[in-house]
Amino acid sequence: MHNLKKVDEWIEDHRNEITNFCCKLIEYKSITGFEEEVQKNFLFPFIEKELDFEYKELYYASSKERRPNIICFSKGEKNGLLLNGHVDVVDVPENQLSRWQSNPWSPIIKDKKIFGRGASDMKGGITCMLWAIKALQSIGWRPKNLGLELVVGEEHMDHNIGTTAATKRLLDNGCKFDFCLSLEPTNCEIHVESCGTFDFEVIVEGKETHTANRNVMLYPQRLGIPCGDEVGVDAISKIIDIVRVLQKLERETVINLRNQVIGVGGLPVPLDLQGLGAAFTINVSFIEGGSYIASVAGNAKITCQCYYPPQIGYEETKKLILETIESYSKTDSWLKNHPPQLTFAKRFHWPPYQTDIGHPAVKILAQVHEKVTRKKVIFSGNKGVNDLTFLQKLGISGVTYGPGNIFMNIHGPNEYIPIDQLVEGTKILAHFLTTYCG
Repeated sequence: MHNLKKVDEWIEDHRNEITNFCCKLIEYKSITGFEEEVQKNFLFPFIEKELDFEYKELYYASSKERRPNIICFSKGEKNGLLLNGHVDVVDVPENQLSRWQSNPWSPIIKDKKIFGRGASDMKGGITCMLWAIKALQSIGWRPKNLGLELVVGEEHMDHNIGTTAATKRLLDNGCKFDFCLSLEPTNCEIHVESCGTFDFEVIVEGKETHTANRNVMLYPQRLGIPCGDEVGVDAISKIIDIVRVLQKLERETVINLRNQVIGVGGLPVPLDLQGLGAAFTINVSFIEGGSYIASVAGNAKITCQCYYPPQIGYEETKKLILETIESYSKTDSWLKNHPPQLTFAKRFHWPPYQTDIGHPAVKILAQVHEKVTRKKVIFSGNKGVNDLTFLQKLGISGVTYGPGNIFMNIHGPNEYIPIDQLVEGTKILAHFLTTYCG
């Protein structure tokens, strides 16, 4: 039996080193597509020097792109555990810089928090992963029944050269995994499922006319004078009506949905940070329309992102949206003869993942969490998406669990992670590794 008290003490004694490592990791501007420097010059040298895996590789899944994954494993006598994390981060646009209290690529420590791009998503989780293993090695533990992958491209769903490619590489090397723990920022809640998401477009055709004719478009005229749709049709007004119809669909669907973990506040303790509502949302991301300042808009388009919970599914969600717009269009004098054109998943469709809350590994993680934190574990669901979806497609069940959370300004200005949560997350993972991997 490993002396986990000594491990906890070691982690506390190395709190500053863990914090400094996370800060150094944030300094690498590893935006999606530009991950090579942090992998090749920082993370892989650390792993080679400090961690005792039997196999370590800087793996380029594509010969056309300089975007390496890091894969490591140590086999054992049983199927093992896979640790997953992504090194890419969302860029900081020029117009956001003024809202940062400091340079996002030069992390600062303030109020016991590390501020910088990627602090929560998910360089904090990667720090926990590597330092939990290093801490265990300090008492003589060596990795076995364990795989590790630090991947590229999660933020843009580049899983074919990231998580999917890296995991296939591990499997091709004879590794077998019963479970995956992805250290995405969950506030150390156990996320046993996620939503799915996709984009869709709605295009409405109108009828251009001079803007001076707008009065005869809107009001009845004397007999013999053209009016209404005969003169022109404002496509932007029509698309705004469709937006309102979609907003009504969004509200009614959320009210009538019930999900075990997403949108209920957390199980068994209703204190999660995901918010109430079953995570069926339709966001209008872009509105486009018109071609000339003095013309009534003859065309309009909305581009939307929809999130849906696993129990609805992609096809049913598409059907809901399509039927809602079709039904409304039949009540409109113009749209019934000029129906809107819908296109689904033109850019992406990212399916959800689901893992049984009673999975043996989930139970072990819950027990370890409660032992270390002395707090009741919270089971919840991810309102967003992550690479665990693609691991499940390869036959590996798993959950997301890690320090940081979506309200710590992820993808926004002044992203941060509390140092106490970073350290506690490292302890929890160390306890979990010894319990699950042996």
